[in-house]
Amino acid sequence: MPEEKKLPSLESLQKKIDQAKRHSSEENKPRSRGAADSTNVGQGMRFVVELASGLVVGAAVGYFIDRWLHTFPWFFIVCFFLGAAAGFRNLLRDAGQDDDQIIK
Repeated sequence: MPEEKKLPSLESLQKKIDQAKRHSSEENKPRSRGAADSTNVGQGMRFVVELASGLVVGAAVGYFIDRWLHTFPWFFIVCFFLGAAAGFRNLLRDAGQDDDQIIK
């Protein structure tokens, strides 16, 4: 006669279930403070880059228009402020999107 397979006892099965629960609860723990800080640093850096790129692009466009039309500094000043406004607009738009993501 073939050997019968020995079925695991309920106690050993319960131990395996408990181990699986502990393992899944460790994976579902909230992120540590360090991870949240690095996310905030990344978000802050993105905001700085958005604002600085608007300023740089606006100033560069104004500078080159002024060189072409020989009207320095008028287009430089106007385009600088337009670039600043665009940078702030992008910054506020991105900050609003991040708030929406946090709420969901």
